[in-house]
Amino acid sequence: MRSRPPLPWRLLVGAVVGFLRWLRGWRVRVRPPEVAPPSTQPLVGVFNHTSAIDGFLIAHAVWRGLGHWVQPLVKAELFEVPVLGTLARGAGATPVHRSEGAGRELAYDDAIAVLRGGGTVLIAPESTTTHDGSLLPLRLGAARLALEAGVDVLVVTHFGAQRGFSPVVRFPERGVTVTMTLDVLTPYPDEDATSLTGRIAAIMLDRSAELRDSYPDRQPDAPWWPPYAAPASPTAVARDNLERYQDSMAQTIAQARERMARYALEHDLEQRLAEARERAHAAAVELAEARDRAQQATAELAARSRERAELMAEHTRERAGSLTEQAKDRVEDLTEQARDLTEQGREGAAQLQDRLPTRNDDPSGAESEQDPPAADSDG
Repeated sequence: MRSRPPLPWRLLVGAVVGFLRWLRGWRVRVRPPEVAPPSTQPLVGVFNHTSAIDGFLIAHAVWRGLGHWVQPLVKAELFEVPVLGTLARGAGATPVHRSEGAGRELAYDDAIAVLRGGGTVLIAPESTTTHDGSLLPLRLGAARLALEAGVDVLVVTHFGAQRGFSPVVRFPERGVTVTMTLDVLTPYPDEDATSLTGRIAAIMLDRSAELRDSYPDRQPDAPWWPPYAAPASPTAVARDNLERYQDSMAQTIAQARERMARYALEHDLEQRLAEARERAHAAAVELAEARDRAQQATAELAARSRERAELMAEHTRERAGSLTEQAKDRVEDLTEQARDLTEQGREGAAQLQDRLPTRNDDPSGAESEQDPPAADSDG
């Protein structure tokens, strides 16, 4: 996939868009898809065909908005126009011989090669411009391409481009606003071409109604406001589409809407379940974090308790040691006092002993004899 369109593509698209923008005052307002696909992702682009120049406006908008330069599938008659045919070939356009089966298959194979090479193709599944402003029944080729190549579908719906080079307005009016929406459809895993085509048609119908309701230049009485007041005669391709697909298209669209609603409901349920799982996971993470915080707080509290107990024990030991020392000092003091008192008592006793007289001492100072004890007489 080239990083930018080739020179012939830029010349061709730039010339048409520049003419409409600068000489006729046209403006294009584009609402991008909710999720823009990467510029390297191949896509099958489809659009509602209302004029001969809407494809150029869409190519320019997709390039500017999404970074995809589209390679259109166009009718082979365009390649026979001098200069324009040369530019179309150089721009990567693929010719489609609408009246030949082999030519259609060749164009189909070329489109598959573009998609598998990383490119984006652009197809008008109506195969021709609308003659009365309504969406013509869609052919299945675009859906077949997307399913076979395994790529998404870019549904481009626009309103306002019918105000120039269309079946009801030949030369472009001045100051036209073209509004455009881009939607990306991903094929369902079990989807077939009919179902995918019905979804494409349903998206185009819904977006067309939205664009008409919000169009800034509402003119319900204008010849270009759908349904056209004076519709053009349908082309052979339009008549063929109407005859071949109109009866079944309404049923196909109804089935596609029902399937889209069912898938939307399933997706909503899956999304709710996923959100519930995410909330449960978040709650589990929060619970685990709370447990970790509780364990950490418990450990910190235990550490602080141990530290406080150790401090108290140390303080108690220090206090006990201090009291023991004080007790020892007191005991030593008391012991010393006791010794002093004992010594004083001894000295006092000695002094008293010295002052007291003994029996053997004579008061006059001479010793006296004691009378011997009387002997017992025995008759």
